[in-house]
Amino acid sequence: MIGNLRGIVDEVCSDHIILNVNDVGYIVYLSAKTLSACSIGSRVKLLIDTYANSRENVTQLYGFISKEEQQCLRLLVKVSGVSYKTAMSILSKLTPEQLFLAIINEDKLALKVSGLGLKLINRIITELNGKVSKLEINNNHFHSISEDALSALINLGYERTKAYDTIKKIEDESPNLDTKDIIRMALKTI
Repeated sequence: MIGNLRGIVDEVCSDHIILNVNDVGYIVYLSAKTLSACSIGSRVKLLIDTYANSRENVTQLYGFISKEEQQCLRLLVKVSGVSYKTAMSILSKLTPEQLFLAIINEDKLALKVSGLGLKLINRIITELNGKVSKLEINNNHFHSISEDALSALINLGYERTKAYDTIKKIEDESPNLDTKDIIRMALKTI
């Protein structure tokens, strides 16, 4: 099994890169968020998960820049019916922190990605709700974020992940704001 790879990006495709490690090109599948951080000629170090599909006689490498994203994939694929491809689709849409928040708050809309039905979303939430504490995510942002401001934006009809990201950004820039000011700034930003 491969733990990590360090090399130069030779090619960037829609869902993977070709990583040149000592003149050997590895096809490594990445989430859209990780893929956006890679450019041709850049040097990267990726944490690797190996998936061997014996039925199709295929071995695939999945790469991650962060340990948190890798742990999210490992948790997601343990859910019956979630393939590596589906897990990567979820991680392309949500950061580990957003996934954590979506599972804790049972936010089915946040987990909705192409090819993922409501039954499977419910199964993900049910099976992972007790396990998300195993994610080594920096929860400082999660706890410091104004829950009241988040709730207000959601009640106004904004998508949870977008509201969360907006509030997080506002709190990072101005950490001493009260809830009313956070909501005002968020409404101007969204």
